[in-house]
Amino acid sequence: MKGTSLFKYCTLLLPILALLYSFLLNCAMATVYTVGDQEEWNSQTNYASWAEAYNFSLGDVLVFRYVKEQHNVYEVTKDTFRSCNASSGVLIKYDSGEDRVKLNKVKKYWFICDIPGHCLGGMRFGIEARNSTIATNSTYDTLIPHIEPTTLDNSCRNYISERWRVIRNLIPLGLLLFNL
Repeated sequence: MKGTSLFKYCTLLLPILALLYSFLLNCAMATVYTVGDQEEWNSQTNYASWAEAYNFSLGDVLVFRYVKEQHNVYEVTKDTFRSCNASSGVLIKYDSGEDRVKLNKVKKYWFICDIPGHCLGGMRFGIEARNSTIATNSTYDTLIPHIEPTTLDNSCRNYISERWRVIRNLIPLGLLLFNL
């Protein structure tokens, strides 16, 4: 009899652990964007339109793919972005042909190509990295209202604690159902 009882508890615990794992994984994931999508980083793409198509969040990664020595990537200030003059205002230079830029601050990012004529020709864009909003499954929307994180440091903690509260409250119901 004890084996059957243990089996009931394990079958109840497994889905709960799977749900908890999926919540943790959702909170920790970042999106990786290839700048320009299939066209990548070149002088033929409209990067302003490309950037408008996405919502960038803290922790996301931009991947710049291009032919090395034909292009480069400079992260610059807003003034340098507007003027396309990289004699000042350059924050970081990239030139590997496969550059990965992690959006590690909530701020506006500005990027240009500093090869002569490329920036003025359209190889530039600006994006804003925001605090990520936690996606909720519509099944849970009625159980838990969406809560905006107060700070970045505890956003995952808030999300997990709220989800764990739902799971914790459902455990007695599961035990009751399995004991019938």
